[in-house]
Amino acid sequence: SQRKFKKLFPGRFFMKLKLYHAKWSLCSQMVRVAMEEKGLPYESNLIKLCDQYPEAENLSPEYLAINPKGIVPSLDLDGKIVTESTNIIKKLNSLSGENDIDLWPFDVDQGKLNSWVEDTTLTDGVPFGKTLGTAIPPFSLILINFMVKKYLSFFQAIKVFWKHPLRERGRGFLAMKFFNIHKPIAASSYKVLVKSLMDIEKNLENSGPYFLGKFSHIDINLMCCFHRLSDVRLEKLLEIEELPNIKKYWELLKSRDSYQKCILDFYGEKEYGDIEEVFGQNVSMHLEPIKSIIKKYKT
Repeated sequence: SQRKFKKLFPGRFFMKLKLYHAKWSLCSQMVRVAMEEKGLPYESNLIKLCDQYPEAENLSPEYLAINPKGIVPSLDLDGKIVTESTNIIKKLNSLSGENDIDLWPFDVDQGKLNSWVEDTTLTDGVPFGKTLGTAIPPFSLILINFMVKKYLSFFQAIKVFWKHPLRERGRGFLAMKFFNIHKPIAASSYKVLVKSLMDIEKNLENSGPYFLGKFSHIDINLMCCFHRLSDVRLEKLLEIEELPNIKKYWELLKSRDSYQKCILDFYGEKEYGDIEEVFGQNVSMHLEPIKSIIKKYKT
């Protein structure tokens, strides 16, 4: 029977995967990359987030029934909902896909694997600037601030404020409608970002070509974090002479098919248009201050 086959041969052939995700969401990117690396087909359900679209689909009754926090990604695995990118990727790694790859290998330092996955994830409840995963998003606030002002009316911003299950996010989106809040928040993340980059650089001296030698969950998270730095015109941080190992590592990450298919291919006119409208050909205002800290750190 099919039930018996499922027990004998668990994996993608018997699992129905539905992914609820967003194009520009950092954690959605992580999960998409993991699914591509594993070779797991899935039904794609793109959600229009409240900070980028007036439809605010993540706050709809239908989506809140799937994820009461109103955030993405969420995975429907044969009717069971899994949320938070780390939980989802761990679950996906237990499935058999077309590709023979283990994203959570047991023959590496488990303490380092756990701590770096945790530190490179945007974890709900962890304040901005405490880890690398929470230090990256503040630099995105200039774009989110722009999108909230551009796409949300006053009444829509009020609606998000009242309806968002995560009250802090609701307050943040409402504040962005009227103020530019990104500069001081991003500046407070400088030191954590620099320390994280220096730690990655040092680790790559003794491992390689990937963070733990072989490709793992950490590399997925760093691929997405580094790409977000590229989005906000901070990619030059990954190319400076003080970080030669990171430069080679970033080029390696960009060469993987999953980077093109699960990050770049999901960007459309809106995503590229918003980035261009905010930055044009300019680099981030934060680039030189951060480079200066790195140079001092090295000396």
